[in-house]
Amino acid sequence: MENPSIDFKIVLGDRDKDVPADDNTLFGIGSTTKAMTAIIADKVLKANNLTWDTPISKFYNSFKLPGEDRTKLVTFKDLYAHETCVSRSDFWWASGPETFDIDEMMSNLQFLESKCEFRSKFMYNNLMYVAGSHIIETLANKSWAELMKEHILDPLEMTATKTSFRDALETGNALRGFEPFEGEFYPFQIDSDEIIDLVGQAGSVHSTAADMNKYLRHIIENNGSRYADLFWDQTAVDVGRYFGVTEKIERDTFPADSEMSHYTISWVKGEYEGEEVIAHGGDTFTTHTFITLSREREYGIFSSTTGGRKARSVNQLITWFIQDMIMDKTPWITADNICTFPAPWRNATKPDRSDPNWGDYDIDTSPKLKSWAGTYSNKIFGDVTVSFVEDQGLHLTYQRVNCTLRRKKDSENEFRCHANAPSLPKNQSLVQDSRILNARFKDGNLYSDMMEKNENYLFNSCITSKLSAYSFFLLILSFLFSNIP
Repeated sequence: MENPSIDFKIVLGDRDKDVPADDNTLFGIGSTTKAMTAIIADKVLKANNLTWDTPISKFYNSFKLPGEDRTKLVTFKDLYAHETCVSRSDFWWASGPETFDIDEMMSNLQFLESKCEFRSKFMYNNLMYVAGSHIIETLANKSWAELMKEHILDPLEMTATKTSFRDALETGNALRGFEPFEGEFYPFQIDSDEIIDLVGQAGSVHSTAADMNKYLRHIIENNGSRYADLFWDQTAVDVGRYFGVTEKIERDTFPADSEMSHYTISWVKGEYEGEEVIAHGGDTFTTHTFITLSREREYGIFSSTTGGRKARSVNQLITWFIQDMIMDKTPWITADNICTFPAPWRNATKPDRSDPNWGDYDIDTSPKLKSWAGTYSNKIFGDVTVSFVEDQGLHLTYQRVNCTLRRKKDSENEFRCHANAPSLPKNQSLVQDSRILNARFKDGNLYSDMMEKNENYLFNSCITSKLSAYSFFLLILSFLFSNIP
């Protein structure tokens, strides 16, 4: 901004505690954490005479992804610009495992599914930030939290910022999340966001408006030197869709133009009203944060709120409002349309969160389903247990998630359930129509999307695996005895 001493600030408050938010209120900034993780990586790589384009295999040969070429060629830029083209597998950690062994995770990454040709497509992946950070920790011989403190928090005097949800909750001043439903607001489970600490390098930071002001100022003030190459001037990959914002707006329909269509290292790159900006959203289970930066006008905007899916569009609308003020334009977002957007310019349609095919599924208590009860295993996800309960049918249990499987009416082996993930509000009915897990039994094995669209993970029956091992053992014995003279 022309006068960098001016700060524009809007604060509301905590409706549950009936207290206002202030400069000390901690907001979960979600995936906007990734840019901080990238800054740390940049410093450690340079300290070790490495670059973003150095193949990781040249200095960390135990790192493996699916396929020899991907493993040999992958770089930190590939990891942090989401160009590895491997399956996201977020349910692995988002389902709330009791333990999360980083070494085990690193060794299992080679079993992720290859979704497309390496570097051919943008595919968002939190695990790649976790994997990259583990390598950085090894190079620096320090933890990610220690590196955050050394390179960002202490130099910028971000004294209130916490690197984990657990630490943020202990302050008693962290923003609580709510899910809106039919005019009411329901709190999420208090421990739900702690799950994100398992992949903290991708999204666990909690910060205040005052601390984020210091952080954004630091990036803007150095945009012509140290951060220009890292954030703004990297070759960006086309995300193939409008990323991170509810609506793409164009002047033929709306009073403004805005498009965020390319991804660089830890930021989405695009334009607002013809001016270049980088931005990124950050979701936790309970909050949404949106950050926008302009090096041309030297401004940074930080907006964070609760409110489920609606929070994403609210933060974007607030950002557009502030951008217009900075650009000396009359804001086209007003009190009359902020709650009706995209109306009146485009008909507003309430998103249908229900599953259009849910009526095709019923609970089946037939005893014949007992044959599918058992434990099924996948190299990435581990074990899933399917049990049969009288008068209830099949139940699926995975870590802290459990649900009743409903059978598709015209199929003998296709099921789905409302997965009560620990991230959901205690009133399960609020969001049960949006947390669907699909399952299919075939040839003694289980196939499931694990709540990820267009996925079909294979879980081998542990009984089948044991029988196969037993058969192999018998085959060896048979061979040995057949060769006894």
